Amino acid sequence: MRLVPFDPRSLRVRLMLLAALSIGLTLLVAGVTLSVVFERHIERRIADELSFRWTELAGSLRLDAEGRPELARSPADPRYGRPLSGAYWQVEAAGGAPLRSRSLWDRRLETPADAPTDAAFEIDGFEPDSEFYVVSRPVVLVGAGGEDVPLTLSVALDHDEIQAARESFDADLVKALSVIAAALLAGALLQAHLGLSPLRTLRERIAAIRAGRTDRLGAGFPSEIQPLADDLDRLLDRQDVLIGRARDRAGALAHGFKTPLTILTLESRRLADAGDADGARVLREQVEIMRRHVERELARARIRGSALGGSALGAGRAAELGLTVHRLVDTVRRLPFSDRIDFSVDVPAELRIRMDRDDLGEVVGNLLDNARKFAVSAIAVRAVVDATAGLVRVEVADDGPGFDRPAAPERNHDGSGLGLAIVEDVLGAYGTHLTRDRSGGRTVVGFTIGRAEPTWEGKVAAE
Repeated sequence: MRLVPFDPRSLRVRLMLLAALSIGLTLLVAGVTLSVVFERHIERRIADELSFRWTELAGSLRLDAEGRPELARSPADPRYGRPLSGAYWQVEAAGGAPLRSRSLWDRRLETPADAPTDAAFEIDGFEPDSEFYVVSRPVVLVGAGGEDVPLTLSVALDHDEIQAARESFDADLVKALSVIAAALLAGALLQAHLGLSPLRTLRERIAAIRAGRTDRLGAGFPSEIQPLADDLDRLLDRQDVLIGRARDRAGALAHGFKTPLTILTLESRRLADAGDADGARVLREQVEIMRRHVERELARARIRGSALGGSALGAGRAAELGLTVHRLVDTVRRLPFSDRIDFSVDVPAELRIRMDRDDLGEVVGNLLDNARKFAVSAIAVRAVVDATAGLVRVEVADDGPGFDRPAAPERNHDGSGLGLAIVEDVLGAYGTHLTRDRSGGRTVVGFTIGRAEPTWEGKVAAE
């Protein structure tokens, strides 16, 4: 799983931002809720403890010989004996001075007259912003004469203990929620990675189509993605059908023009034989112009590939360069005057390029035929691979006089002069162009095209 640059249009970034927002809000609400629940739990525990303390003190409360309240035994909590320790008790009698714990020192618990007797309540503490939790209930003792002596026993604990416990709990809670947040974010990242993997697979298969390793996306996608892949495959099928129809129509058009042009050519000869040399020349020139236009437009109609981002999208599977070159060289060897020429081919057998097989045949066939018309004794075809750039340089060289001199008439009697123009049109459809060079007594024409990865069978054969 690799990190990608931040891109607000990225689905991964959007999913992670939404996950982070939802996780953050959820954990924030959970943290506040747990903190409040914990505080209420502590308050209930404090209320229970105050009730226990009140019961303990009430059980040891008695009247002395003068009828004043006193404790029969010291409380268990030693904090009652330390001034301002946070634990306090106080006994109030009507018309008398209150009996207080030593921890109150010279202060007293100011309980309201309407304070509840069945629950704990809060009062202001001795310091600003401080509070006490208090339980205050009446106690009735029996005096020496058998009379009832009403008293009020109050027990208090400082609220700071609850606050300290809550702060400690909140600190631990933040650490725990941070770990949970990290785990949830990691899970969200993994979920986004796995959830978007079908889109990566789709992109890889489209790249494979562009590279010529395959011609369709195929099956194997999740049910949400498969309809998209099927639609794209149907578009490619439709494109193949349209290209096939265009090629068929181009062939039919070529066949349809062939007879009229042949008749016009014969008519130009008849005019020449009849002595109308000017009329024959004009007719022959117009026929040649028509033939050139028809052949070039038909060649353009047959082009399958189209340049898009440096790859032959729509060109189908990649072409096997070595096989195509050897096949075309064998064909050119059968043409007139080829028996005087030595052909050499230096193209790796497993080399494949990003071009349609028919388009490649159009390009290499025209280059070989052009070289045949000029070559004296040798034609060489070679391919140079630039593995770093993923490109292939294809060159056809001959030892002829070059482009400054025309081909021998006997070798070009059936040519229209459109071979290289057609090659330029085909290469232009793939985003490249034809280069011409003259050096060392040789004419070199060539082009650069993207290299296609070898098929599985080609890799095995290479190994």
